[in-house]
Amino acid sequence: MEDLRIKLENQGYFNISYIVVNHQGSPSQLKHAHLKKQVSDHIAVYRQEEHQTDVWTLLNGNKDDFLIYDRCGRLVYHLGLPYSFLTFPYVEEAIKIAYCEKRCGNCSLTSLEDEDFCKNVSSATASKTAEPSETHNHHKHHDKHGHERLGSSKPEENQQPGVSDEEAGLLLPPAGLHQHHHKHKGQHRQGHLES
Repeated sequence: MEDLRIKLENQGYFNISYIVVNHQGSPSQLKHAHLKKQVSDHIAVYRQEEHQTDVWTLLNGNKDDFLIYDRCGRLVYHLGLPYSFLTFPYVEEAIKIAYCEKRCGNCSLTSLEDEDFCKNVSSATASKTAEPSETHNHHKHHDKHGHERLGSSKPEENQQPGVSDEEAGLLLPPAGLHQHHHKHKGQHRQGHLES
């Protein structure tokens, strides 16, 4: 996760908070110090107490889920396995969308610098998609194997962030991806983080 944090920061995505929520069970509590050593000081590790209500149950989440919130604390994406694997582009794209797009409405916490940055990102993306692509035209399947390709800026309900409309037809909607607007949409899963 630290690699992704650094990558986004190098691209200009600043002031993003990253939090790891550890499971409240005894085995996970014993591994808390080890987990904390595994992440950088820029990523908080939240330790649950055994007597409190489980955070993952409250959030309708599971181990390895990513919940992406906007600046105003509104849930924009809930990604579950396998879409939460950091080797796939979904978490990164969901963070970028939550950072720049107003999926859940305006947020008074957006600074002028953030707005300018997002306008620049949007115009750069628009100019890239306007240019004809010369790479991989003869092998369309390569797009699914790690080549970054930004699709529609407004994915349909249950479409993975960063996947074009064309590719979305090739992928089944994931059970673990929930796109949120003002009201929660889609089914939620319940579970616990187990380490």
